[in-house]
Amino acid sequence: MELGISSLGNIIENALSNKFTNISNMFYHSTEECFKFAEENGITVVEIVVDPQDMFLGEMKQAYLELFKSYSMVKQVHGPFIDVNLCSHNKGISQASIDAYIETSQFCREFQAKILTIHPGLANFMLKSLRDYNRIQLAKAINIILDMTKNLDISICLENMPKNTHIMLDQDNIKENLNSINRKELFLTYDTSHFYTNNGDVNLLWERYHKIIKNVHLVENFTTESDTHPQLGSGKIDFKHILEIIERYEYKGALIIELSSEEGLEQSINYISKFL
Repeated sequence: MELGISSLGNIIENALSNKFTNISNMFYHSTEECFKFAEENGITVVEIVVDPQDMFLGEMKQAYLELFKSYSMVKQVHGPFIDVNLCSHNKGISQASIDAYIETSQFCREFQAKILTIHPGLANFMLKSLRDYNRIQLAKAINIILDMTKNLDISICLENMPKNTHIMLDQDNIKENLNSINRKELFLTYDTSHFYTNNGDVNLLWERYHKIIKNVHLVENFTTESDTHPQLGSGKIDFKHILEIIERYEYKGALIIELSSEEGLEQSINYISKFL
């Protein structure tokens, strides 16, 4: 296991500061900040949030390529998730989301990132009867993504979701969706907070899926009703128990600390390091 950090906290903090004249500069500065923190604190893996994907294309591509090359730690990518909905019953929205992830996968190849985490989107929140369609649409979308990225040497990791998304929830709902997708090339990102909101069985999840979990998001939570990403150790998630389970299955991937702010990152690293 390798401890890593996400650029999400840098992005949120910089976006709220109103210091930047445009979103491109804000994202670039946030990414650079994250790399610098990792280098200064001996962090070996950085997960860069790419949202929207066109921030990393066109005239900004060369700048990001040079930035990535200037830091030696392992890089992986969290694909876009705002406004992205692979499982949407609106086929146009689903297709646009597929396109966003395919563009992001091309970015991964050029920047030599081997892990790409993606979200399934939001199933229908009003009509439970439509969620079967959402599951079927997700399967179609994932199959297209896997077909279009099969020669890029990256692992596509579908993330489990909080309960208000109504898809990829606890271990049983995850099983239902993976059975619909039915692709051995698909892997999982396990998010501790998302799973907590669904009262999921961590033991059973890892028993079933330890062979395909390639990424872990360490996220704290206070309640099953929200997903606020506070400092690790400040909430109710039993990280000691979770890490014991992960170690039992000899997990070799990254443990990405994912906060909603850069503040508390150093304390979160110190907290989680006690259990490693």
